[in-house]
Amino acid sequence: MNAEDRPTWLSVDLDAVAFNFHVAKTAVGDSCQIRPVIKADAYGLGAIPVARRLRQEGVGGFCVALVEEAVALREAGIQESMVVMSGFSPALTEKVVAYRLEPFLTRAEYGLAVSQRVSGSTVVPVYLKVDTGMGRLGVPLDQAVAVYDSWTRFEGIHVVGVVSHLACADDPDNPETDRQIKRFASLVETLRQRNPDLVASLSNSAGIMAHPGAHFDWVRPGVMLYGGSPLYPHTHWQALGLRQTIHWVSHIVQIQNLSAGRSLGYGHTFTVQRVSRIAWISVGYGDGYNRHLSNRGAVVVGGVRCPVVGRVCMDLIGVDVTDVPTACAGDPVALLGGDAPRMVALDEMAQWLDTLSYEVSCAIGQRVPRRY
Repeated sequence: MNAEDRPTWLSVDLDAVAFNFHVAKTAVGDSCQIRPVIKADAYGLGAIPVARRLRQEGVGGFCVALVEEAVALREAGIQESMVVMSGFSPALTEKVVAYRLEPFLTRAEYGLAVSQRVSGSTVVPVYLKVDTGMGRLGVPLDQAVAVYDSWTRFEGIHVVGVVSHLACADDPDNPETDRQIKRFASLVETLRQRNPDLVASLSNSAGIMAHPGAHFDWVRPGVMLYGGSPLYPHTHWQALGLRQTIHWVSHIVQIQNLSAGRSLGYGHTFTVQRVSRIAWISVGYGDGYNRHLSNRGAVVVGGVRCPVVGRVCMDLIGVDVTDVPTACAGDPVALLGGDAPRMVALDEMAQWLDTLSYEVSCAIGQRVPRRY
């Protein structure tokens, strides 16, 4: 595919994803297993290509959110251990068995419900998900031991581990993280008196990079693999030694010369203050380029940062290229990524949108072709 066929694409650097995996590996050490989170199509990068690359690096398995995500990976030939972290109901037990999945069970009654759906000598490995402070999914902490004890009596399931999730790990100074770690560690100690082989997992990307006490037996890196800082804005991606993994490219369709005082785009939300050259770029909110970047975002043209002007349309954005006199139709435009120091980082675009880098990459639409 070339610019004439489809002038907008997302270039994914799988070697950079692998590099970021090793940043996580260095942080946790050899005694801790890593299971990359590739849910939501690997945060928009493409779960199957990412999994195929990361399996070369010695992963301990993978984490997804939904059973259907795991099924797609299995059918693509990904045979490593596959944890399903949310979106599981006992009605899906048949698929869990058929595709050899390991679900987090988040409610006390799920243990029996899954057990009743397993036939013959089949045993489903499950994780007891406990709420240690997130206030979201999981068995209440004060019920966790009793629930574990009840599940060990059910045929057809084997509780291989206990897991929880950190609520405030992205803020290194928030004391709640230490409180969660202590609660979880105490629970793990109690449960290991019953089963010394029980494995424990608590850390996401932020826990990996900022809270060594939260590493336990295996960790779940997500956004850091894809170039976003899990500690932003406290710590930027460069300071964590990460690499940017995506380069979102488009091209100039047309350039208009506008005199001072002319307005442009829907609603005439931008008026040029000087004789200006406005480039129209073949990307818009239909591709996942957020409409809130109107009159706020920036792109890189010819090595120069240029502001987005006017409203982002479904298929086009306007960019002021007055300071790039050589710019012309057909020239490439870096929407995300690009070469330092003028690049647009994932975290930076997230800041413009007052959101997280996770949402930025997940929102890049499927009509944007991926190149690896």
